[in-house]
Amino acid sequence: MDERIRKLIEQSFPAAAGRPPAVADGLAQLEQGGAMAGETLAALLALTLERHQAVVAESARQAAERLESEAQTENLLQLLGTILESSDEGILALDVDDRIIRFNSRLVSLFRIPDEVIAFWRHEEVMAALLAQLAEPQAFCDSLARLCNAPDATWRETLECLDGRVIEWRSQPQPAVWAGVKRVVSFLDVSERFHSETHRRLLERKLDETQGRLLQAEKLAAIFQLSAGLAHEISNPIGFVQSNLEILRRYIDGMLGLLDLHQRSERELPAASPALAEIAAARQALDFDFLREDVVDLLDESLKGTRRLATMVASLRVLAHAQDSGVSRVDLQSMLESAWARISPLAGERIRFLPAYGDALELDCRPSELGEVFKNLLTNAVEAIDGGGSVGIRTGVGGNEAWVDIVDTGRGIAPENQSRIFDPFFTTKPPGAGMGLGLSVAYAIVSIHGGTISAFSQPGKGSRFRVTLPLRQPAVG
Repeated sequence: MDERIRKLIEQSFPAAAGRPPAVADGLAQLEQGGAMAGETLAALLALTLERHQAVVAESARQAAERLESEAQTENLLQLLGTILESSDEGILALDVDDRIIRFNSRLVSLFRIPDEVIAFWRHEEVMAALLAQLAEPQAFCDSLARLCNAPDATWRETLECLDGRVIEWRSQPQPAVWAGVKRVVSFLDVSERFHSETHRRLLERKLDETQGRLLQAEKLAAIFQLSAGLAHEISNPIGFVQSNLEILRRYIDGMLGLLDLHQRSERELPAASPALAEIAAARQALDFDFLREDVVDLLDESLKGTRRLATMVASLRVLAHAQDSGVSRVDLQSMLESAWARISPLAGERIRFLPAYGDALELDCRPSELGEVFKNLLTNAVEAIDGGGSVGIRTGVGGNEAWVDIVDTGRGIAPENQSRIFDPFFTTKPPGAGMGLGLSVAYAIVSIHGGTISAFSQPGKGSRFRVTLPLRQPAVG
């Protein structure tokens, strides 16, 4: 028998897969050198042909299934492409390896991807072209990596392009891989909406600021009117009371000196003298030792109170007449140094003074009133520091305005109080320690000058007050 026929039979019926008995017996005879009958050989060839027909049929079936699967996949990809192109958003489709496998023409125009990248595109080239348009490409790469590692995540962020456009990108979870796509990311140009919202928020903020200034102006108008009345009505009585108390203090000092003289004279009286006994009884009835100390304390406290009232009246008078005083041109640095010199005894050696003046400059102002502003701000800065610390002054010019920063390392202002610090009579000091007029007076005077005053503070870290003032006032030609 032809050796080729034997090999064909062996290959058609591999031993490892198990051979039919007839095939196994026939091949065994051949191995033993025996002859195979014609009918046996014909039967083996028939089985071999049948086996080959089955293999060919199975191969044909598998090939047909592959063709059908490839056709379905192609149809899905065509459908996906149609869906992508029908969207008005730029779309990226990522595969299971997080690589770009599809994108639409809207994405091309949105990120201005060059034609050569589209013609022979690869993931790296498309991504590089996209990133080249972004102001912060690394931030987008980081966000995209986090998204790809979180299959159940819903994503929405905005990107800023180098040309100022704002693009929103988002992605929804995908229940299963479809046509090889694991994630779909969409991009939409929201520049107009974003800038409109930004403009709206800016207008709202300006409206809030304007309303705040109007409210503050109404408060100041009421304070101006009240100040004028109080300064006039209280000034004279306070002056009388303070003057009389000071005279009374001198009288009391003289009377106490006379009593001391009498007390020394008592020692010269006989011990059994009725007068001495009468004096001792009267002293005990009056509790003279306590009265002597208390009358001095009472006078001192009364004088202290009248001096505080006089200071308040002086502040009210400054406020009432701030608009009436004359405008002159002054050196800003000299004014600030003068204000610090007035309050430096309060600072003592525990607080360092750190001036950092900019270029020398002059501005139009009402010197006495503006000096009061800086004195009040520096006083508050010093009083805000418990123990040691520093107070700094910085100056500069921006456009047609001068600015002054007064910075301290004090206890800061609680957030809930920061919106109220310029309100008249608002104070966080204990009763009797402050009137709450310093900052409201400062606000009023700065407003009269056409400037602004603002505060920035962090509890436990200190505060910064900024005063801005126009360099020129209308009253000065």
